[in-house]
Amino acid sequence: MDFKKIIIIIVIVFVFFLGILYFLKQDSSSQSKQSLSPEEQMAMERISPLGTGEGFWDEAISPFREDRTKPYLELLDELKSGKINFVWEVWALRRKCKAGYTPDQCNATIIAYIEAEYESPDKEKVKDLFLSYFRYEEEYRKWEQPTDLSFVELYEKIKAKRRDVLGEKADLIFGMEESQVSFLEGTQNFIKQSANLPAEQRVKQFEDLKKKTYGTYYDSLVSREDKFDHYQMEMSLRDKEFNNISDPKEKEKYLSRIETKYFGKERAANLAEERAKESKFQESISKYESKEKEFLRENASLSLSEKEKKLKEIRIQFLGSEEEADAYIRRKNIEEAGK
Repeated sequence: MDFKKIIIIIVIVFVFFLGILYFLKQDSSSQSKQSLSPEEQMAMERISPLGTGEGFWDEAISPFREDRTKPYLELLDELKSGKINFVWEVWALRRKCKAGYTPDQCNATIIAYIEAEYESPDKEKVKDLFLSYFRYEEEYRKWEQPTDLSFVELYEKIKAKRRDVLGEKADLIFGMEESQVSFLEGTQNFIKQSANLPAEQRVKQFEDLKKKTYGTYYDSLVSREDKFDHYQMEMSLRDKEFNNISDPKEKEKYLSRIETKYFGKERAANLAEERAKESKFQESISKYESKEKEFLRENASLSLSEKEKKLKEIRIQFLGSEEEADAYIRRKNIEEAGK
C-alpha cells in the first residue's frame, strides 16, 4: 500500500477550493447607492428587477419552503460541531433559486426567506450571519490576490482576509474547512516524519493529530468519512510492519485484526474467505501455466488448433470450470494488449 490516495484527496480538495474562489471572483461589478448600507441594498433594493407586486415575496421564497428552519442556537451548535458547513448550506439554498437569478437576486431571496420564516430575536441573528457572509463574498471579489504565492501561503492570506472582514464569525463559517485543510497539510508532514516509528505508535499519533487538528469538528468529520478510507489509511501507516511478516498465516491474522476493527467480524470473515479463494485461484493459475509450458515444449509438432484444444482441456482441469478457463483467457488477452 502507498499514499497515492491521500495525494488524490488533497488534489480534489484543492480543486474544489479553487472552484469556490473562482465563483466568488465572478460578478464583481455590483452596484451600490450611497443612501443604503450594503446589507440594505442586498436584502431590499437588489431584488427589485423581479418586481414588488402583491404575492411577490411568497413566490420568491417558495423554493425554500420545504426546509425546516433551525433555531439560531441549534444552527450555532451545529456550525461549531461541524454537523453542518455554513458555505455548503448557502450553496444548497442558492441551487434552489430560479435559473435566471443573478447572485445578488438569489442572496436577496435567501434573506427574504429568513425574514418570513424566523421570529425575533433569532431572525436578526440568522440574517446577520448570512449578510456577513454575503458581504465577505463582495469584499473577496474586490480583493486583488497575490499571484506569486504557493497554495499554502495564499490560503494563509485568505484566512487573514476572512477575519479582517468577518471577525469572530470567520470561525463559525470557515472553521471546519480550515481544520480540514490544516489536517491535509499536517498529514503530509506526518507521513514523512513518522516513517520509522513502530506501527502502533504511528497509528496512535496519527489519530491524535486528527483529533487535535479537527478539534470540536472531530466527531462530525470522522462520522462522514468512509470506513474503507480509514482502513486503507491505517494499513498504509502499518505498511512496513505488515510487509515484514513472512508467515502467510500470521499475515492473514494481522489483516483480519485490522479489518475486524473497521468492518466487524462478519465482514472481516467474508474478506478473508475471498482472499483465500483468490489465493487458491492464483495457485491454480500458476500450476496451469507451468503445465502449459511443459505441454508446448513436449508437443511442438502439433497444429495450432490441436494445441489450443488440448490446452483448453488442461485449463478446465486446473481452473475448475469452462467459465473460469474462458475468464482466464480474456484476462490474459487484456493484459497482453496493455503491454
